[in-house]
Amino acid sequence: MVTLIRHEGGVVQLRFASLASRAAGYSASAFLTPDGTLVDSAFPGARRDVVRALAGRPPRGAVVTHHHEDHAGNVAWLAQHRIPTWLAPATLAALRAFPPIGFYRRFTWRSMPPLAEAPPPHDPAPLAMIPTPGHTHDHHVAWDAATRTLYAGDLFLGIKVRIAHHDEDPYALVESLERAAALGPERLFCAHRGLVEDAAAQLRAKAAWHRDLLDEIARRIAAGHDDRRIVKEVMGGESATGRASFGEYSRASLVAIVRRRVTGGEAAVAPAGA
Repeated sequence: MVTLIRHEGGVVQLRFASLASRAAGYSASAFLTPDGTLVDSAFPGARRDVVRALAGRPPRGAVVTHHHEDHAGNVAWLAQHRIPTWLAPATLAALRAFPPIGFYRRFTWRSMPPLAEAPPPHDPAPLAMIPTPGHTHDHHVAWDAATRTLYAGDLFLGIKVRIAHHDEDPYALVESLERAAALGPERLFCAHRGLVEDAAAQLRAKAAWHRDLLDEIARRIAAGHDDRRIVKEVMGGESATGRASFGEYSRASLVAIVRRRVTGGEAAVAPAGA
């Protein structure tokens, strides 16, 4: 199922959901910019809806924020139809060697095979593609300076996010949030939350909250607390998603990442302005 939401300034949000993704509590959005660029391509299970939604408004090109299947799930379709697409080199490499994914991701989004053929390259201008690693190593946001609009992929997701994939870098995420806030965006389009107003303030609030969370986890680790205790006392216990993913995308994963950082001798994220 696809829901079209028209936003001020000519941005069209295409919000995709399937029976499985709704059961898991998720939807994923792609966005058509006013100049006809498609930002992200939705998940493999939404391919028929993607084709139908774009039939009357074929994009002049596309950009993909990162390699996760709910964002890059239909890049092969873009390639098949010769739609010019901007992909960061690291994103293209990840798609060409896409590994098997866990059951919870297959259930929610479906799998995509490794990308056999890359789409033609695309010049995203007037969008600027800005590296924002953390959620993934290859994550980028699309910035429209003329309208102060940020197409943020999975950079934001909400302020108080207590969950992480096992391979995320939450310290890099804080830096990316601050870098994006410094652009001065007035609105942000999040792939899973839609329109976020007062975007710069929201990004700064997430960076500050996340920084405090990481520092509190690090303090608990230094005090000798084990991961289970930290998850319970700091994070409010494990999430349903954490249990369904067998810990791959979980609060325990976030604590484990901080523990590796602390025990590896690396300092906690520096105070803002340091």
